[in-house]
Amino acid sequence: FEELFMMKKRLCLLFICLVMLLSLVLFASADETQTDLSVTNGCHSIDAANCLWGNERIIKNAHSVFVYELNSDTLLYSWNADSTYYPASLVKIMTALVVIENADLADMVTVTEATLSTIPTSAVSADLQAGERMSVRDLLYCMMVTSSNDAAVVLAEHVADSQDAFVAMMNAKAEALGCKSTAFYNVTGFHHSNQVTTAKDMTRILMAALKYEEFKTIFET
Repeated sequence: FEELFMMKKRLCLLFICLVMLLSLVLFASADETQTDLSVTNGCHSIDAANCLWGNERIIKNAHSVFVYELNSDTLLYSWNADSTYYPASLVKIMTALVVIENADLADMVTVTEATLSTIPTSAVSADLQAGERMSVRDLLYCMMVTSSNDAAVVLAEHVADSQDAFVAMMNAKAEALGCKSTAFYNVTGFHHSNQVTTAKDMTRILMAALKYEEFKTIFET
């Protein structure tokens, strides 16, 4: 009788161990599947296959939307994110990024009449005057805070000697960031039929710019 009892006890313990092992395997499998869905096929990439809120049109007053949470690298919401549109003054984010990467912000810049003459008289400006001297940092504030076009062209010519050369730098930077649907033709955002970008590409550009504390400070002002 005692031997039979011990055998039943061992079988019972074995059964309990098997149940526990099976539970652990199922739990691990479920956790692994969840990780696979969220990382490999989900939201942790700017090019994620899926985003947390999906791709249904839930924002009605925009043609293109891309919502990305930087701290966790999470794509929250996307709508027409790869459709091309005219960027207007969003161009100045790339202008600022290229300036910050290629100039000393303490450098003093002299404004010239030749540079100012390239700006339409109706354009938003900081009312810069020929012969005036300002630091690169202050010109960036003018360009980013009040969208001053005269500050943008002065910065471009200071960095690259010409606006065309600076635009080439902007396009090279866009390509390096993986922007496949963006083309720049000026440093200000003035309308050009071929100057286009996408919500996803602008996110790449803004993410690159926000890595610089100087840009963050100006951008948040």
